[in-house]
Amino acid sequence: MRAQYELIALDMDGTLLDSGQRISPRAGAAIRALLERGKQAVFATGRCRPQLEEYLESFPGMRYLICENGACVCDLKTGEDLFRRPLASEAVLQVMDVVWQVMDAVEGEDVLVTFFIGNRSFMDEKSFLRLEEFGLRSYRPVFAKSTVRVEDLFSFYRDRPLEVEKIGLFFREKRGGGGSASVRVQERLRRLPLTLAVSASGNLEITAQDVNKGTALALLCGHLKLPLSAAAAVGDGANDLALLRLAGLGIAMENAPAAVRAAAAETVPDCDQDGAAIAMERYML
Repeated sequence: MRAQYELIALDMDGTLLDSGQRISPRAGAAIRALLERGKQAVFATGRCRPQLEEYLESFPGMRYLICENGACVCDLKTGEDLFRRPLASEAVLQVMDVVWQVMDAVEGEDVLVTFFIGNRSFMDEKSFLRLEEFGLRSYRPVFAKSTVRVEDLFSFYRDRPLEVEKIGLFFREKRGGGGSASVRVQERLRRLPLTLAVSASGNLEITAQDVNKGTALALLCGHLKLPLSAAAAVGDGANDLALLRLAGLGIAMENAPAAVRAAAAETVPDCDQDGAAIAMERYML
């Protein structure tokens, strides 16, 4: 079983990263061992590239990244994007209109919006000052280092309709009841040709139709002339489902929801118990 896998795609938050957003020494050693053996270790994440720089410094041999839930596949050696699949500008405007309509209709609820443009994250300055209100306290250092802050994100986009690879919505809402803002936004957006994924509590991530980590893995394997059966993948969230289903071996973290564990062939311990390291050691090394 171990010999047949030549590539492993690793989700970051809740998988390779522990609850303190660190890569453990054991997991780091496993990645380096894989790379030294000529195998591919690939971060497959909803993050954009600048949000990964501090981790990439430890792995100079890593060649490829799957970013922004599959909207971008990067070649770290050339600095180029192998594949990039942004949302249509009409779709971005439709998402903005849906968010406005729902937030106007649901009293006492709020949303933080991020756009990923050119593999960088953008948000309002006022949103950056309110990260804690949306459960994003632990991500403040990441946003501080990597996010472009503008006065008003929607106005910025309307004035400069640049290509958006991913939209992230974080909700701060009253709990209880099926009429919450996040539920209403999802219901309306599901009518549109988009890909929706929930990667954390209250977090909705939006990419173009048929853009996900699984389709990105298929494109990368095609570029490398590797069959998907030679790829393993590890993840913990709903945005990892397509990845785990398409890979030759899908591995779920113990901290993953039941639906994610059910989609995987194997399960490893949680992100604070070196589950990702165990997956690499057990199935790749």
